[in-house]
Amino acid sequence: MIRIEKYDELSEGTRLQLHQAIHAEFGHIPIVQETSWATPHWTILYMEDERILSFYNIIERNILIDGVPCKAGGINNVITPPEYRRKGYATRLLNNTRHFLFTDLRCGQGLLLCADAMIPYYNQLGWYAVNSEVYFDQPQGRRLWAANTMLLSPGTPITPASIDLQGLPW
Repeated sequence: MIRIEKYDELSEGTRLQLHQAIHAEFGHIPIVQETSWATPHWTILYMEDERILSFYNIIERNILIDGVPCKAGGINNVITPPEYRRKGYATRLLNNTRHFLFTDLRCGQGLLLCADAMIPYYNQLGWYAVNSEVYFDQPQGRRLWAANTMLLSPGTPITPASIDLQGLPW
């Protein structure tokens, strides 16, 4: 069963489970350790008998794409615990929540910051890599994202030259 919940309304136990999964998956990666990250607005959960089989978070934000304001749904921490992988849970979760992203939240773009190895996976789900300068905020100032950025468009794909996340990355 898919559940869509406001992040700040999650139970403390659920938040702890998510935090532990995020730390186990990404906590060892230097860029993750060195970066301050945005707090999610939404958590999308694939549940079975109160077990979290897969999840991801969404940050809603107005960003700038080539200087033009656009509401984006920033996708982060797409995680399936190791014991549930290769069963299609994350794929179903991402595919079945597009309506929420583009219709309910009225986002003009989905945006994720992506590891090299994950590009083929997201490509098969309709996401596409962009070769854009991506700027974001950090406590020490504005920075340029040095890894992959992928977009999911509700219509025709776009090829922006620059994207400004207008805040912390996700």
